[in-house]
Amino acid sequence: MTINYKEVMDTLTSQLGKHAVSNDPVRRFAWSTDASYFRIVPEIVVHADTPEQVKITLNIARIHNVPVTFRAAGTSLSGQAIGEGILLILGHDGFRNIDISDDKSSITLGAAVIGSDANMALKAFNKKIGPDPATLASAQIAGIVANNASGMCCGTAENSYQTIKSAKLIFADGTELDTGCPESKAAFSKSHSMLLTALTDLSQLTQNNPTLSTRIRKKFSIKNTTGYSINALVDFSDPFDLINHLIVGSEGTLAFVNEVTYHTVEEAKFKASAMVVFFNMEDAASAIPPIIGDSVAAAELLDWASIKSVTGKTGMPDWLSDLPEGSAILLIESRANDPETLVQYTQDVIKKIAHIDTERPTEFTNDPAIYGKYWAMRSGLFPIIGGARPKGTSVIIEDVAFEVKHLASAAADLTALFHKHNYPEGVIYGHALAGNFHFMITPTFASQDDINRFQYFMQDVAEMVVNKYDGSMKAEHGTGRAVAPFVEMEWGSDAYTLMKQIKQIFDPSKLLNPGVLLNDDKLVHVKNIKPCPVVDDFVDKCIECGFCEKTCPTTALNFSPRQRIAVLREIERLEQSGDKKAAAEMRASAKYDVVDTCAACQLCTIACPVDNSMGNLVRKLRTPYITTTEQKVLDFQANHFGAVNQVISTGFDILGILHKVTGDSITGSLMKAGRLITKEVPYWNPDFPKGGKVAKPSKHIPGQPSVLYFPACGGRTFGPTPKDPDNRTLPEVVITLLERAGYNVIVPDNTRHLCCGQMWESKGDFKNADAKRDELIEALSKHSDNGKVPVILDGTSCTYRTLTGNPKVQITDLVEFMHDKMLPNMAITKKTSNITLHQGCSARKMKLESHQQAIADACAQNVLLPAGITCCGYAGEKGLYKPEINASALRNIKKLIPAEIKEGYYSNRMCEVGLTQHSGISYRHLAYLLEECTR
Repeated sequence: MTINYKEVMDTLTSQLGKHAVSNDPVRRFAWSTDASYFRIVPEIVVHADTPEQVKITLNIARIHNVPVTFRAAGTSLSGQAIGEGILLILGHDGFRNIDISDDKSSITLGAAVIGSDANMALKAFNKKIGPDPATLASAQIAGIVANNASGMCCGTAENSYQTIKSAKLIFADGTELDTGCPESKAAFSKSHSMLLTALTDLSQLTQNNPTLSTRIRKKFSIKNTTGYSINALVDFSDPFDLINHLIVGSEGTLAFVNEVTYHTVEEAKFKASAMVVFFNMEDAASAIPPIIGDSVAAAELLDWASIKSVTGKTGMPDWLSDLPEGSAILLIESRANDPETLVQYTQDVIKKIAHIDTERPTEFTNDPAIYGKYWAMRSGLFPIIGGARPKGTSVIIEDVAFEVKHLASAAADLTALFHKHNYPEGVIYGHALAGNFHFMITPTFASQDDINRFQYFMQDVAEMVVNKYDGSMKAEHGTGRAVAPFVEMEWGSDAYTLMKQIKQIFDPSKLLNPGVLLNDDKLVHVKNIKPCPVVDDFVDKCIECGFCEKTCPTTALNFSPRQRIAVLREIERLEQSGDKKAAAEMRASAKYDVVDTCAACQLCTIACPVDNSMGNLVRKLRTPYITTTEQKVLDFQANHFGAVNQVISTGFDILGILHKVTGDSITGSLMKAGRLITKEVPYWNPDFPKGGKVAKPSKHIPGQPSVLYFPACGGRTFGPTPKDPDNRTLPEVVITLLERAGYNVIVPDNTRHLCCGQMWESKGDFKNADAKRDELIEALSKHSDNGKVPVILDGTSCTYRTLTGNPKVQITDLVEFMHDKMLPNMAITKKTSNITLHQGCSARKMKLESHQQAIADACAQNVLLPAGITCCGYAGEKGLYKPEINASALRNIKKLIPAEIKEGYYSNRMCEVGLTQHSGISYRHLAYLLEECTR
């Protein structure tokens, strides 16, 4: 049956709205990207924020027989979050409820809640959710449940299967079920009695088969996410318990997970770690069985190849280079709720492995500064190997599991397979307590021979894992497409038949995520492999993991960095294939999403495990789009910036007067008309500030220390907004504050002309950008007597940009100066009201968050940090010309700030203008707060 996707698209759009549905070729391609090594582009993408939108999508899909794939954060590695037909992605605002039970024993989480946010909500109660995948800071609850994702500590005792209490689900036919609600279960029992009976019968059939039941229990005694969680069939008889637990690890093939309630687990208050170095892998593996028990919370095993890959890298212990070849490391962590028990645990571990020779003495430390380095070595494996791989290669992380008694020999066998198939870079590490190995290779998929080599390698891995050790082909990453061909091989025909029956019971039309988990195509794991063409040094290390997405201010508007990189790679692939026309068309179609709307804030670089810099690349990509006329304008602005800056400031004063006389409508219409003449005219914003000015300091007082104060462009161009309670400009306030603190203030005479160059850099004009920055550094050096006088800048982004020029004089951001030099020495009267604080991209890049927080805490009773607000999206002056970026980034800020809070603070004037507009309250520099509280 041929699917009429135009009709499907029209129907979805009419019922969901254009904002929620897209069939745009570039966006479909970008949004198809997940962390796996596969690429399947859907025909239609739906972003759903409500259960009703999910039900509508499923109803239309069912009518037209269109397959639907569910996607949460897209951090999974096995190809389970991509598919043909409709890709339904959790939206950017819905499914984010967090509700903790009164006794803190359970927590109810919306499908789109990020795992680490759930733990943050539980932190005050010394509780957490059980599953702890390495992607916890990015992965969303629906994906964690759907993959039965686990990590270093939860093992098989505290994963989603063991800790799920109930779930709200939407089935393929649109029916909703809440397994924790008696009324919902009663209704479902009436409408879906056949489904419940079929599940109960299947469970009874399985339990009555001793051979099969025994095999299932044995297979799940170690980590296993190969196929469905058929251990539910032997663990439970109640049909709703069966549904609850079969959904875990089902990878979106049985139902949509709307909400999950977990039993919470204890978060130990005290921790200690030891890095135990053995002479070989066999000795390290032999240490694992005796330490399994309460004394050990986590044990991570690193082979010699892993140790070599991190030796000499930043933050790694120096002594790694002295280890003899063949060494292996067991990183052990003990946890307890009191110091005495922790000591007992650590002594118990030392005693249990004392009979094994070690290269270094076994010593535990409870100093976070020391054991933090240990765990940094473990967590650094992935980014270090991924970042060091040759250009054009992919990163593939597979995870397998064995009984712990087989770990040493299995590691040797895996290493032999690396060399047999020419993957000498392969490394092995993993969660030793659970018998779980991760192995990483960096193959290229440039030719069919490359793909064949990978196919033969995986076949050999399967033969070894399954036939030699009866292990798990997937321990915690989910089956997906990556090991779907090996499910029957691992489980046998009886168990595989059970899995097919489960799929038939839940999804008889096979519309939900077809091809995932169960697939009769024995080569599906080597089809639809995405290439990794070379684009630019700034992003070539990208592994498309998606860690950047929650920090990017444009993820909800259009693209995240991961998606921009995916599009650029496809354009390059088309170029390399000789299809220049298709490449040019895609480049033109993608310009708005990829180039024009990136805020270039570089928060993605902070989140990125391999240090990609999409922001720097986008600036570079903007350079060719600068026309001759635009370059002349940029040159004029740079050469006459003092006059330009003054004109802009005066212009905003005039604009304010015009607005008072004519009102919003006429002022907005006039500016709209102006934009038809030149794009230098900004979009109208009723909260536009007055013009700023450069204040003059008072006469110097002999005997007082001096500081050189440079007012950045933002504060001297833009004064107070209509919502600001103080009519003074930032330079006036800063000078008042500095003088009150006992400093003589020096302001450069030519301040209006000076600039850090950010406005040119953001447009891709690096020549003028660097020239202006260097001019500023030279002026600051001169006026500070080559650094003898401390230099202060009042705009955090300006400080950051200036420091990229490696000035010979020390330049300090005003926030840091207030924190270090003024806060300890000034009498502060706390405000009685509460405030909100923004910690934006520049502050994060400069690691000033703690400084900002300390100033705010010292001056206000309570300080709110609105959840999920990172970069405001104003991006210098971009908020004036692409206001949709700022609007999208701050779309939720107003509802995150309680009505009683009337003041917000940051340290960058342009950002504060955007924050003011979208929050509805005044945002100003922290200097205003400190000045008010030290009067």
